[in-house]
Amino acid sequence: MRPRGKRGLAIAGGVVALIIIAGIVAALLFNINAYKSRIETAVSEATGLDVRITGKMGLSFFPFGVSARNIHITSEGAELLSLQSLKIGAKLMPLLRRQLKVTSCELVRPAFTIVKDARGKYNFENGKKELTERPGAAFGLKDLTLSEGALSYLDRKTGEKIEVKGINLVAKNLSVADTSGEIIKGVSFTGSLNCREALRKDLRTENVKASVRADKGVYSLKPLTMDVFGGKGEGDATANEAEADAVYELNLKVSKLDFEKLEESFGIKKVIGGKGDLSASLTVKEKGRRNLMSQLDGTFALRGDNLVTYTMDLDEVLSTYKASQKFHLVDLAAFFVVGPLGTVALKGYRYGEVYHQIQGGKGAITQFISHWTIKNGKADATDCAFATRHNRVALKGKLNLVGERFDNVTVALLDDKGCPILKQTITGSFDNPRPGTVSAVESLAGPFIDLYRKAKRFVQAGKCEVFYNGAVQQPR
Repeated sequence: MRPRGKRGLAIAGGVVALIIIAGIVAALLFNINAYKSRIETAVSEATGLDVRITGKMGLSFFPFGVSARNIHITSEGAELLSLQSLKIGAKLMPLLRRQLKVTSCELVRPAFTIVKDARGKYNFENGKKELTERPGAAFGLKDLTLSEGALSYLDRKTGEKIEVKGINLVAKNLSVADTSGEIIKGVSFTGSLNCREALRKDLRTENVKASVRADKGVYSLKPLTMDVFGGKGEGDATANEAEADAVYELNLKVSKLDFEKLEESFGIKKVIGGKGDLSASLTVKEKGRRNLMSQLDGTFALRGDNLVTYTMDLDEVLSTYKASQKFHLVDLAAFFVVGPLGTVALKGYRYGEVYHQIQGGKGAITQFISHWTIKNGKADATDCAFATRHNRVALKGKLNLVGERFDNVTVALLDDKGCPILKQTITGSFDNPRPGTVSAVESLAGPFIDLYRKAKRFVQAGKCEVFYNGAVQQPR
């Protein structure tokens, strides 16, 4: 005969099994869609946002969970998030005690719309007044997955827009601390991220992949890889939103970029062709209402060898000057600020058009360096020079990215010692640059023999001092 203890356990186990089966049967017969409006109301009151479910809801087992389709979340009439479907996993036993323990969340085709107003406040923080006056509740989640998402971001203060498509995110051990409504400062998790495409103005990046970590308002992407400018980029990025003044950092190296795609990405017509390397290490601090550009620090460098100039033969222009009065030596400065710096500094320049009008044809740049050091929004030309087959040109000076002005920028045609044969300065605003007079000659439109004689006298008079001693070598 079976011992009573074992018999009791068997009976208890049978009772539990019957309870679970009864619960499952009841759940199967339970019509959750009849409670849709109550769920919408409860979630809306809990978040301070307007939540609507226009599709069907359902229950699933093994694991237990709730699903819903076609969800729309709005704040003050503007949509923050739309979802094709949402699946929430929860522990079954706590439900029997009327407790909800969420373990996982899956978002399919979510579309986020994030707007940051002029005061620095995000639209998802615009909950009802009575909600924002009390502390936010802490929250935890073991697994979060997001597939085929999209993000639209707008900063109303700066006008910056970002569009991201094909977002896939896997996050582990997600937690949101009690941050009195400032959600972005309380998020922590680890995971991986990849997205198909990101667009900021004319800058397009593709196949972005990164390991992502969030730690109470500090978000890092490391390592970070992407396809950009026709080359392969790698580096890391950090956004620190934990303090009152946010700090953003980017370290990026792009190898074998395509100069044509670089120009296209910043709205510049095809002028230079070939391959090169780009490196940038930039930090931006966001302080109140101050111009973000005034808080920009770091370095930017662009290098390339054996490049092609599509709109002019530089050696032809620099040796014969068969040009109109419109041509200035400082027009060559446009080559050095092409790319990210050029989006601001070339506002008043018809980049490439002057060359096409005065000369045409193709040329070659055998060596090219554009290296800048940036401090408080002022870019200083650390090493900016290029060499053709027969000439070498260098640039010195600063670009005031805050005031949008040229600060004593000088372009010089060099001899083999790095002394200027000819030089010219440019001042004024980016919208209306003002070229100065050309040292050694009054005009670049004169005959070459006259130009040579004047330049020779200028050097022989002992007025020469080394203008450039950087990495670009004088051609033979």
